[in-house]
Parts: sequence; C-alpha cells; structure tokens
Amino acid sequence: METTSTCKTLQSSRVSRIIQIHPSLYCNLSCKHCYSSSTPRVKDHLEFSAIAEIIEQGFAIGYNVISLSGGEPFLYKSLEELVTFSKSIGFFNSVTTNGMLLRSDKAKRILQHLDLVALSIDGKEEFHDIMRNQPGAFKKMLEGVEVLKDSIDRYGFIHTVLPNSWQLFPWLTEFAIEKKASLLHLHPLEMSGRARENFSNNHFSAADLYKVYIAHYYLKTHYEKDLFIQLDLLHRDNIINNPNFIFHQNFEPRLDVTNFSSVFKELIIDEKGDILPIAHGCSKFLRIGNIYSGETLEQMITRFTEEKMRSIMELYRITYKEIVNNKEFEIFNWSEMVIQNSHQVFSSEYV
Repeated sequence: METTSTCKTLQSSRVSRIIQIHPSLYCNLSCKHCYSSSTPRVKDHLEFSAIAEIIEQGFAIGYNVISLSGGEPFLYKSLEELVTFSKSIGFFNSVTTNGMLLRSDKAKRILQHLDLVALSIDGKEEFHDIMRNQPGAFKKMLEGVEVLKDSIDRYGFIHTVLPNSWQLFPWLTEFAIEKKASLLHLHPLEMSGRARENFSNNHFSAADLYKVYIAHYYLKTHYEKDLFIQLDLLHRDNIINNPNFIFHQNFEPRLDVTNFSSVFKELIIDEKGDILPIAHGCSKFLRIGNIYSGETLEQMITRFTEEKMRSIMELYRITYKEIVNNKEFEIFNWSEMVIQNSHQVFSSEYV
C-alpha cells in the first residue's frame, strides 16, 4: 500500500513500515484546517503502557517506523518515555509538530531520540498566523527551526495544500532550502475535522490539481540536489502501472500476521486507541482492534484478515475503478478517496 507519511522518503536504507500514532488531540493551537479538530480544550491522552505493548508487537512483525502526530506531540505527557522506548527497540522515530514548543529542556531531551522532525507551515508569516488562529505563531515556529538545526540531523516542513497553493510552492522551496531542511512534504487538504467546517467549498478542480502536480514536478526536478519534495498526489498512470496497487485489481493476497506489514505498510493508532489500516478518519468498520482490548496485535490482525479482508479489498477495487473510469480528472489523492469511500460503502453504524 502507498503511504503518505513524511518519514518514508528519508529512510532510503530500508522499506518504511509505519505505525502512525495520534496519542492525543491536545494542542496549543486551533488551526483552521486541522483534520482532527485538535484544540487546547481536549486533554485526553493514550496511556504509554498500552501504546508500548502494541508497538513492541508491531516491531516483531515488521513495522520499523514510529510516526507521531496529534494534536501537538510535544504536549503529550509521555512523549519522552515513548520515543525513548521505541528507539531502544529499533524504531526510526518521526514527529510532526507545529514547532512552537521546542525550546524547553524536556523538548531538547526528546529531540535526542528523534530521527526526523516535520514542522507544519502554511505560508508566509501573515497567512501562517491566520491559518493557525494565533498571532506570532510563525515567529515561534522559526525559533523551533533554530533549535532543530542545532539538535537533529534531518528535519523538514509539511504544508497543507489548498487549491491555490501551487503559487506558494517556489517560496516554500526556497524557504526550506534557506533553513537547511531535508524535506518539503506537500499534503492536500483533508476534508475532515475543522477543515470540513472552514473549507467545505474549497474543492480541487481538475485544473487546480494539474497546477499543483506540474509545479511540484518542476520544483522537485530543479532542486533535487538540495531538497526532497514529496507530494501526496498521483497521476492515474502511476496508479494503473504501480505494483503497489496490483491487488486493487484482480490479485488477492493471502495474508497472515507474518506478511501483514508488507501489504498494509501503515497502521494508524488514533486518539481513542483504535488501530486502523488506511488513515486517520476512515470508517470504524475497518478497525483492526483497540490498544486497550487486552488482545495481542497478532490476534487482532488474524481476526481482521478473516472477517474484513474481503471488505477492504472491495473498497480498494471500488476506488481503483473510480479512478480508472474518471474522464474529468487525471490527478488523484488515493488515500483521501479511500477514506471517503469507506464511509459510503460501509454502514453508518460503524462510522
């Protein structure tokens, strides 16, 4: 399966098989485009012990990357304990952050256990502060950049792409290079959470997607020696000819716990402890299990493959056919389409 995780592109020595964790929706910001509706008012969090047990079992079956998001990970009270533990097992640790809370001694200790940090950026200072709903957010993020430059070998920026963001790509690229970043990750707006409330009319037209795709291709090619630029969109031909999508056609894999991570290269643990196989926000019908269930990850995966594999295969095939037969669009966000279709295909009682 294709994955949209920031860290996959900078782990060239091995295939990235990722456990993406949302330990809390607690955040110091209330961003207008937040897909998870994170906020300073939500302080619930996942228990470290439950996460630790599952990721240790995940490492044993092939997962090798921990990707932490949120909420703001640096507000998660057990972050230091978690990344210290995951690193001791052998995980590659990645964190996505707004970059505003990196100056404390605790944050600097945490950075010693991270392999990659991605800072979210919305654009130039005025627009960034507007999207973050907080004056001064850009300046505080820049302070975080300076901390990272002194504390970690590799860091990058992640930008939420809006329909007209292609005009900003050259500035973002030059900004990232100026700040000695290794990565610029361009991730299209997800219509969930607070983003659905504030940007319900901001749909990408075919022309918008072409502009985003072409601008990315030019900048990626031109600056490939200075910066890796990742865009979470694919051309139809990339999907049709991509072996990662082979089983969305006529191939049915025989799955068990030993090869599960080779097909589902990304697991998501959401803020409720649910383990999901696609992305944050997909239908709960596809839930593999929950970290508090008392079951082992192997038991959850075994039941999932027996009871729901045909359903998820059908979901992928529906999405695949939708892309192949679409006469208007040629550029697609595969993961977002699968998420949307998961809510249409499966009964609302599971959502």
